[in-house]
Amino acid sequence: MRSVPCRPASRVSTGTLLLIMALPAMTASYAAEKTELQIVPGAKAMSAEEKALAPDPALGTQHGILLVDETLRDESTGTESNVSRHIRAKIFSNEARSLGDIEIPFNSENGILKKWWGTTILPDGTVLELKQGDLKQQELARTRGDQMAVMKASLPGIVPGSVIDYGYQFQERGFYNTLRVDIQQTSPVIEFRYRWVPCLGLSANYLLSHAENLAIHPVKDQRSVLITAANLPGVLDEPRMPPEQESHASVTFFYRRTSNKPEDFWDLESKRLTRRAQTFTKQKPIEQLVASMNLPAGADLKIRLKAAYDWCSANFRNKTLRTAEEAEADASDEDEKSPPWQTAVDLISAKEGTARQLDYLFFGVARALGAEANLVLATDRTERFFDPRLLSLEQFDWTLVAVRAPGEGDDHLIFVDLGSGLPFGEIPWWLTGSRAFMASPAGYRVVLLHPSDPKKNILQTKATISFNLEEGTAFMSWTIDGAGQQGLTGRWKLRGLGPEDRQKELDSYCGASGDLEVSRAEAPKLHDLRASYHLECEATLMNTSLHPGLGTYSFRFMGPYTEATPRFTAPTRTQKIIFDYPRIETLNLDVKTPEGFVPSGVPPVAQVESPFGKYALFISITPEGYHVERLYALTALVVPSTEYEPLKRFFMDVAKADDTALPFKRTGAP
Repeated sequence: MRSVPCRPASRVSTGTLLLIMALPAMTASYAAEKTELQIVPGAKAMSAEEKALAPDPALGTQHGILLVDETLRDESTGTESNVSRHIRAKIFSNEARSLGDIEIPFNSENGILKKWWGTTILPDGTVLELKQGDLKQQELARTRGDQMAVMKASLPGIVPGSVIDYGYQFQERGFYNTLRVDIQQTSPVIEFRYRWVPCLGLSANYLLSHAENLAIHPVKDQRSVLITAANLPGVLDEPRMPPEQESHASVTFFYRRTSNKPEDFWDLESKRLTRRAQTFTKQKPIEQLVASMNLPAGADLKIRLKAAYDWCSANFRNKTLRTAEEAEADASDEDEKSPPWQTAVDLISAKEGTARQLDYLFFGVARALGAEANLVLATDRTERFFDPRLLSLEQFDWTLVAVRAPGEGDDHLIFVDLGSGLPFGEIPWWLTGSRAFMASPAGYRVVLLHPSDPKKNILQTKATISFNLEEGTAFMSWTIDGAGQQGLTGRWKLRGLGPEDRQKELDSYCGASGDLEVSRAEAPKLHDLRASYHLECEATLMNTSLHPGLGTYSFRFMGPYTEATPRFTAPTRTQKIIFDYPRIETLNLDVKTPEGFVPSGVPPVAQVESPFGKYALFISITPEGYHVERLYALTALVVPSTEYEPLKRFFMDVAKADDTALPFKRTGAP
């Protein structure tokens, strides 16, 4: 955070917005209401009402319930944030003990923890205290690199029937220009209160999201806003549900950085972004760069765009996605101390740039080739969705470029991300399936980023297994090759790790565990950002239940070389189901017969067809044992909760087929 009067400092993420209100726009009815809020510790004894509270599965309180969740955030000075919070809850089962796991979003380098209390009130009335010295600061890693510091601790002695009460006050330099606060939690909430006192010198706004049909009430006056809520149901945690920001009722507090009319915000930002890219990509240097590419003369515009994209991918390094070794070498290079590149001229000279600079570069290259090019800002949809009603650029995570021939419609847009290592027309999967902001000199448009074709996201696994009868072990060797989105997240993560941590992660990718000893785990193509995902593994399964005394033996073919399909076990579903990306996976596996055994039969062919994907399993006997061919295709990206039952049946049928055993019998046995 920066200590700058009335200027926001950092950011946190935001979600889909259903209600927008600017603080200055106060109605007469709200003017008479109070927003005062005092944060004080709760009683160190249970009230009669708290003692009487009991678990009720019908109300979602079988594990625990938040009695009070209240916060006061005062940013009125414009240079600091003064935050006070109080939580009180009753615990009904061991599953709710996590309510006593405390995370204070506070960094001791930026401020002072002024007050703390933490108590556990046991069913017999005994009070256990957590001292301030028990709070420990910890860095929390966020998705794709973001980090923040928190103070962490766990309240002592929590058992079913306990009431916990904790709270804190801290002062921190600066304030957030966008701050999203959950109103709903996984546990039901009886009382919720949040008061925000913004810096009066800025255009302060708040927005409620996913608040329909809930008892949530905003109150505002000239100085602050108070959000109150009562008897809120808990949000059930379901596998592959939308991100928290899109499934919980929440409020977002933000400062609009301009004083222009709200309805003009996005058009003005669109024009600013386009001017910035045009300034970066000076015409003459870009034309000289394009001339040096030796693109196919007279070819179709799309072919020339792809050829230019491929040339730039091969000749420019993405500094944002460097390997750990590259980053270390750059840190020791004196040139690393030079100012960041300001124009395409600097980037072309250095033959490297950040991810955003490379997108700006291709914006200029595409225009020089005669294409219509637009910059696109996108969100990581595993964290949030873009909503134009949030008048803030803080919701965006990524820059892309949209290209098309002049005069073509939006259905011909091709989205590219130069420097990502992905082919022309492919973008990271976590940006797809959602809306994005597209800028142009004339203003902005909302565009949809479609997911890639599953046929472009193929994962091919080839594996062999042989047994050691005397030791009861099995030696496994396999290779995995992925195209498109397959392995993209893993490859990027591996590139950023140092050698020791990278090897540990590779061992994990190969399934290292107490029962599986990995002897080789390599990703030889890792240093080439444009190369496809490739993994080579060798391991020994230490316990196969195979021994010389057996007359028959069965071996289930699924193993560390194949990722298990999703499992859905809940009888009902409230949230829609969201997958990462459509995909196709194939497995070719040869299982050698254990010494002294022979294959004793061919399991039947298994085939599963559904609107969500396909599955096929073929097993044959070979001179050495069994050959297994498995095909799994997931073609769905988003499935509504109304389709939960057929989706669950599809995965159950796949799991049943994957549980097929390969039978062996003793040589000579009938």
